[in-house]
Amino acid sequence: MSEQTTTSTAAPRTAPADRRSAVSEVLSWPGTRALIAVLALFAVSPLIAIGSVSPTAIVSMLPFAALIAIVAVGQTLVIQQGGLDLSIPGAVTLGALIAAKFGTEWDLATAIVVAIVGTSVFGLLSGIVIAYFGLPPLVVTIASNALMIGAVQAISGGFSEQSAKALSDFALSRLWGIPVLAFFAVGIVIIVHIVLKLTRLGRRFELVGENPRSAANIGISTRGYVISSYWLATMLGATTGVLLAGLLRLPTLTAGNDYLLPSIAAVVLGGTALTGGKGSVIGTALGALFLAQLGQLVQTFTQATAVQNIVQALIIGVGIVAQLQLGGSSARLKGLMRRSAVPTPNTSDSMRSEK
Repeated sequence: MSEQTTTSTAAPRTAPADRRSAVSEVLSWPGTRALIAVLALFAVSPLIAIGSVSPTAIVSMLPFAALIAIVAVGQTLVIQQGGLDLSIPGAVTLGALIAAKFGTEWDLATAIVVAIVGTSVFGLLSGIVIAYFGLPPLVVTIASNALMIGAVQAISGGFSEQSAKALSDFALSRLWGIPVLAFFAVGIVIIVHIVLKLTRLGRRFELVGENPRSAANIGISTRGYVISSYWLATMLGATTGVLLAGLLRLPTLTAGNDYLLPSIAAVVLGGTALTGGKGSVIGTALGALFLAQLGQLVQTFTQATAVQNIVQALIIGVGIVAQLQLGGSSARLKGLMRRSAVPTPNTSDSMRSEK
């Protein structure tokens, strides 16, 4: 009896070593880290330039943050499948041109549908080539971007077009004092988030990006998810172009060039791993808001373009490194690089070493 008592008292229960606190669990969410970065930026902004957080400045910044968010949601879907879409500039520009040029000649709704659906065909073709022929996404999307830029030159003849007044009125309108484009972007983010996180389709989409081989082993057709990611990314890029045409009223033939790097930076700042798999479109939207406010802050602080680019690049670089380290993505990237760099051992060498 005494031996049993001694044994029971000598081996106390220990708590699981891998149990994390509630704070650590919350901080592990990509969207939480992106939200902290946005709050910190808005807290620092008045100390650098008080005008950057005025109601007028914020209202003027929100439409551009919304456009970055929309195009970055599409980039998020592609990155979740382990790819990268470099055709964003062509998609935005082509969508803006078609909406502007034909919005006054045709019915505006017809022009918008043609701009979005017609441009998305290029993304559909990119996805098919990548999924079925295994070509690198960077090469395929660069080629797709070149095709869309060629279409822009052929359609425009080298001249910009003015958008229809109805499209411009919509893009510049406000609801309760907030730009309508902000509500439009929030709606897209919420819909995509619900599909990815709360539906079977979304869970399969993330599984295919995380581990395509495992997904194929359980009977999931991986090619369809890869194709849909590029198709949707180009469609959202064209949608951004249509809204940009209304916002600027006279979009240039290089309007989409300013959205490629921000779309990638917003995704990484939002916590989506570059290696594919799970992502956070809410984090991406917060990353877009961070970039838009950062650009406005730097512009109010200095008008020198070179200084603006350097400051933005440094701050974005620090934010990306911090997000990768906190999310553990950097370790995974290093592991993949080491795995590919380790040479296959020579059988004869191993036999010599054993002798």
